[in-house]
This record gives sequence, structure tokens and C-alpha cells, in this order.
Amino acid sequence: MKETNSRFEQRAKRRKANRILNIALAFVLSLIAFFSWKLFFTADQSKQATERKTNINETKKTDSDKVEVEIGETEKTNNEETAPTTEKAEVIETAGDPASGVEKEIVDPSWQPIGTTQSEPHVTTFDENSVDWKEMLDAVSYATGLAHDNMIVWFIGNNGPNKAIATVSPNDKSVKYKVYIAWVDHQGWKPEKIEQLTK
Repeated sequence: MKETNSRFEQRAKRRKANRILNIALAFVLSLIAFFSWKLFFTADQSKQATERKTNINETKKTDSDKVEVEIGETEKTNNEETAPTTEKAEVIETAGDPASGVEKEIVDPSWQPIGTTQSEPHVTTFDENSVDWKEMLDAVSYATGLAHDNMIVWFIGNNGPNKAIATVSPNDKSVKYKVYIAWVDHQGWKPEKIEQLTK
């Protein structure tokens, strides 16, 4: 009787152990299946995302190339159209009235203010030792193309509020200019026009 009970207990223990092993095995297998699926699914998603990104980049690149080509063509067309206009607008020369002592009037639309070290509000100063005088001469030199050491200054005077007029010539006195300049706030003196005078 005791043997029967003992065998019965052993079988029960074995069944219980087998059940635990089966459950553990099933759990391990389900974990393996889950992680395999997750790994495969994530890799697939990553691949798809990379492909999508590549496609988007290629599309952007193509669009960018198109835009660059279109812009380049537009600029080229615009440059071709505006080139003659720019050439015509470079320097404007007008014949003067010899009776008034002016041979011709010269205006260059590309003239810019020469820059300044002075602060605002600007006060025009006709003192030969002043910064303003030096900057006026710089503007006259810039407009006429005469270097300071090749320029005789016959006169610099007032021509209205923040305006001045200078009469100059090269050292050889081969030509004489009357140069009109105006003050631009924070930017300095800017040439407005030149009158080439008759001798």
C-alpha cells in the first residue's frame, strides 16, 4: 500500500515537474517568437523609412536642380535684357553752354558716398585742417579721378545746406572741373555732378 502511494506521489511530482517545464518552455518559445517578430518588423520598418527618406531627398534634389536651372536661366535672360541699359546708364555727359564757361556736364549714377568718420548731426566746415575738408577733397578726388598729390584746389565753398562746390584741376592745369557734392547722413560726401570748364 505504501509502495502504491509512493509511486503515485512520484508520478504526481513528475507530472508537476513536466507541467512546469512545459509552461517554461512555452514561455521561452513565445518570448523568442515575440522578439524575432519585433526584430524583423523593426528592421523592415527602418528599411522602409530609409527608402522613403532616400526618395524624398532625391525628389528634393531634383526640384532643387530644376529651381537652380530656372533661376540661372532667368538671371541670364534678365542680365541679357539689362546689359544694354546698364551700359547706357554708366556715365551721362551733357554738352554745356560755352557762354557760361561750361564745356560739358558729367553725371555718374554709380557714384556712392565716400564714407565718414564724423558723427551726426553733421556740420559743414571749410577749415583746411578739419576732417570735413579732407573728406570733401576725398569726394572730389573720387569723382574726378585726380589723386590728392595731382590736384590743385582753386576753391571749395558752400552750395546750400549740407552741399558744397569745389573747383579743381590737375597739376598741369590741362583741364578745370567744378565738382558738386552733397552730404548723406551717416555715409559722408557724395558727388552729384561735375562740370568741365572751358579754358
